[in-house]
Amino acid sequence: MPDIGTLHPQVVHFVVALLFLGVPMRLLALTGKVKLAGPMATVLLLGGTLAAVIAVQSGLDAHGPVERIPGARDIVHHHEELGERTRNLFLLVVALELAALGIRRKKHYRTGVLVASGMVGLAGLFVLY
Repeated sequence: MPDIGTLHPQVVHFVVALLFLGVPMRLLALTGKVKLAGPMATVLLLGGTLAAVIAVQSGLDAHGPVERIPGARDIVHHHEELGERTRNLFLLVVALELAALGIRRKKHYRTGVLVASGMVGLAGLFVLY
């Protein structure tokens, strides 16, 4: 894979924007009041998670020069850990979203999976913040 470290700041903006819109959309969709909120949430969460995967890779590609700044090493490592934790939580959210798409007959199971997606998404936003 090519070195994408220089793209890290731009990619992170997509992560923040898409996920901070996607999780509230998922929660809004659970109310049933906005018909388009569910599909919109799924698309935003998928896009934001893909961006998170790319952001982690670009961050790993960029960390070498940044770590050489005096006093930055520990902060950079903490930042990397939080980025990886955020990515992992949202990979779980995407797995839940895809599972919900596969559940057609038992609406209460599907709703439970989507509630779990929203709750894990809130945890992910906390880590992302």
